[in-house]
Amino acid sequence: MTRFKKFLILIAFLQLYIILTPLPALAYNTYHVAVVPLVNTANCQDEEILELIQTKVKNKFKFPFYEIMSVESTAGAVQKDTLKNLKDKAAMEQLANDLSADIVIGIELVDAQSATVTSSFWGLYSDDDDTYLDTRVLIKCYAYTVKDGTYLSLRASSSGLEPMRVDTNLYNSVGKAMDELIGKLPYKRVPADALTLKGE
Repeated sequence: MTRFKKFLILIAFLQLYIILTPLPALAYNTYHVAVVPLVNTANCQDEEILELIQTKVKNKFKFPFYEIMSVESTAGAVQKDTLKNLKDKAAMEQLANDLSADIVIGIELVDAQSATVTSSFWGLYSDDDDTYLDTRVLIKCYAYTVKDGTYLSLRASSSGLEPMRVDTNLYNSVGKAMDELIGKLPYKRVPADALTLKGE
């Protein structure tokens, strides 16, 4: 038997060994995330905007590395003084303990206003008859992570005049502010310790 044939046989055996030998089973480390009901300090009555904020937060945490806890369990744990609890690290730590959560997230919609204006609004005499949307949006986020005891208080805003177009509205302004806010959160799509070998 030539050397080349022996080499081919060896390669074939190695391939067969790789196929038949099971790889070490991987396990997911799933973080349980409690999203506290939205604190609507702005008294915004637009249900679509309120839903947008909650959806943006939840979309940050994807299964299987994160699991959003049920609304019922979270809402039941926060019965009163929600904002006060969100602003207090010790209260957030206690909330995480009560819910058996790894991460607690709370959003406060502080301001969400818009008004349609034109040049005449400022008493200006101009040939510019364009219409503008004046928006003021301020959103805050409070987050607590059990693993390292980190407490964060973040904020994002969107304000100013925009020429009135099809997509110029308060909903989109809130969406932009939320994208900025979510981008500031330190939680990665796949956490550093997301995968471990079973038995470790």
